[in-house]
Amino acid sequence: MQSASLRKWLLALALLVVILWTIVHFYNLNAQKGDQITRIILEPQGDFSYRQTNIITSKPPKTIANDTGSPESLRQKVEAWLALHHRSADSLLAAFHVLNDTNYLKEAATNFPDSPPVELAVLARNVFPEDRRKWLDLFKASSPSNSLANYLSAQAYFQNGQPDAAVKDLVTATGKPEFENYFLESQLDTEELCQFCGQSPLESSETALATSFRDMSYTTINQLASQITDLQKQELNVGDTDSAENLAQMGAILGSQLNNGASGKYITSQRLGIAIESMTLEQLNPNSSYDFLDGETPAQRLQELNQQVATLSQLNKSFNAVEPSLSDAEKVSFQKRILIYGEVAAMQWVLQQRGNPQSSP
Repeated sequence: MQSASLRKWLLALALLVVILWTIVHFYNLNAQKGDQITRIILEPQGDFSYRQTNIITSKPPKTIANDTGSPESLRQKVEAWLALHHRSADSLLAAFHVLNDTNYLKEAATNFPDSPPVELAVLARNVFPEDRRKWLDLFKASSPSNSLANYLSAQAYFQNGQPDAAVKDLVTATGKPEFENYFLESQLDTEELCQFCGQSPLESSETALATSFRDMSYTTINQLASQITDLQKQELNVGDTDSAENLAQMGAILGSQLNNGASGKYITSQRLGIAIESMTLEQLNPNSSYDFLDGETPAQRLQELNQQVATLSQLNKSFNAVEPSLSDAEKVSFQKRILIYGEVAAMQWVLQQRGNPQSSP
């Protein structure tokens, strides 16, 4: 009983934080709806599979060992590159990505335990499962403005049967607009190492993208979304609609952080972000208007998101029709534009260059 009261108090506190945050956040979000929001469910869909939208080839990506000689010679090149970079935290992470050898990640964890990218990689790969709470706390301490650290911590608390501690982390995360996964830095470092080892610019870009995506913590965030939804249902079952609404606001903010900004450059991240927003909204009365939705109803919001899915699906269909004809130079340019402008903008650029062969449904 005391635990439930504490949780309700935390949710009430969350409302105060969320109201202030969402006044600014959803004003900006509504202005960007037309370009950045799509309605996609959590399970991978044909038009939005990672292989189709993020790696510009129909063939399975080659491992770097296939391109650069024997595993022994590849490791020698990696070691030479590490020496050039004085075995820094970033260089060790790149070596880990290229060789998929956790010894490099463990070395980075030993020598650079206060490095946020190292901490996130340790958590994403669950290298030290027995010390996960230790690494979660390290990540929160070294990245005080990064909401991702609190989201990962909240998921672990939910999983360990500590919902009050999880809600406390969610409240803290809600007040942090920054959501940093260090993906860009990781990809650039890995790409540099791949080229040092003999890959072409295009192969290096594709390898770096594929290996760096493994550290994105999507599975953990997906689990957190389900846990938030489960808690919403519990609150609704006891008639606490205010707490359920507060959780919906927090879920919408989490979804937006994945769907916009640096994370939103990738369709995979957008898909997860919109799925989280949809999951939490679906627990509310579909025909009641809510302040945090700028007066809209959940039904209206979901309808908008469904329309955006159709737009993104058409874009992806048109891009897939053009992609086989791209030169290697165009593919490299496409990958670079993803890093700078985002995947959707990069696909639109390709279509502008080549013409849109499927401009109609």
